[in-house]
Amino acid sequence: MKCRLFGCKKFRRLSSEQADRTLSRSEDRFLLKHRSVCSECTRAEVSSTYALNMLRMAALEPEIAPMFEDRVIRKLKVQQVRESLNYWSPALVGAGIACGVIFVTLHLATSPGQTRRAELPAAQSRQDVQTRIVPKLELDHPPVLR
Repeated sequence: MKCRLFGCKKFRRLSSEQADRTLSRSEDRFLLKHRSVCSECTRAEVSSTYALNMLRMAALEPEIAPMFEDRVIRKLKVQQVRESLNYWSPALVGAGIACGVIFVTLHLATSPGQTRRAELPAAQSRQDVQTRIVPKLELDHPPVLR
């Protein structure tokens, strides 16, 4: 903010010192006179007073402060862990699927190449059909159809 009028710097200095010490009568009169003349400094004083009051209201008691800090730090650590799991979970799932595919492939590669036909039910039924004795028809004399 620009200091437009003579004494704006002095007003801002005295305005901030007013929170720390009791001002003299002449300093109080100067502040009152400058407030009536300079609206910019008045707005700045009101906003700084408002901010200072907000800070005072937000101040923690000394007994509560250590517990509060511990809770905030613990929550931050939990949040970091959660974020890291969320970040890595797709990669972990993909790695698990890849391991499963590799395991199945190795298992199939090391198993015997072909199973014996006698162990298959379809082969058993074919074997039964082949072992049945079927009478052979002799067609030396073809039948006459009338």
